[in-house]
Order: sequence, then structure tokens, then C-alpha cells
Amino acid sequence: MPSHSILLIENEAGLRDVLGDCLSELGGWDVRLSESIQEGIKLCKEKRPDVILIDASTSENDAILLVEQLKQYSVSQSVPILLISSLANWFTLKEFRQMGFSGAISKPFNPYTLSSQVYRLMALGNPKS
Repeated sequence: MPSHSILLIENEAGLRDVLGDCLSELGGWDVRLSESIQEGIKLCKEKRPDVILIDASTSENDAILLVEQLKQYSVSQSVPILLISSLANWFTLKEFRQMGFSGAISKPFNPYTLSSQVYRLMALGNPKS
């Protein structure tokens, strides 16, 4: 698989490191890490990622507004946003798309298949690729 860049937004430091290592070491991704949605938006403006992976459970003030800003960036720049959540199995792909996400990955995740899940969902969310 060719190397792609991914912005990982995860507020839990330990999980952020594990996810980042899984994607870079096992998947060959160029990973940029962010501990907050607000910081993630700034990082997107510095360097456009190929995909954004976000855990939307955050303690940030105005998290809903920040996620909406991230979705606006996603639409304007054609960057798919994937959600990683323990609630991923509660919704269908159609419902995730209605919420502005290209798809979701369930927690707990398999470190060895995480990268391929991201590639698959990235392709589904970006039919031009």
C-alpha cells in the first residue's frame, strides 16, 4: 500500500500513542497526532492529510462546534473523516455518512487490521480515489 498521511485526533495520550504506532509501524502511514479537535483543525491547515481519524469523545468545550468545523474542512478539501468509537456498531454506514463521517472503526480495534480498515473506509468515503 502506498504511504498516505493521516491526522489522528485522540485526547487520551496512551491510546493516541498506541493508535499512532499501529498506523505508522504496522501500516506505513505518515501519522500526525493531535490531542484535541481544535489542534487538529490547525494541523489540517498546515498540511492537508489524506484522511482524518477522530475519537469524538472529548472533554473539549464546544466539541460539537469543533467537530462541525472539522466536517466543513473535510467537505471543502475532500478529506474523509473516520470515527473510532466503542459505539461504532450502533450505526450503519448510511447513518455515519448522514452525520458527516465516511465510516467508523470499532473499539476495541485490532492493531493488525487497523490500517487496512482505514484504507477501506477511506476508499468508500472518497469514490474518486
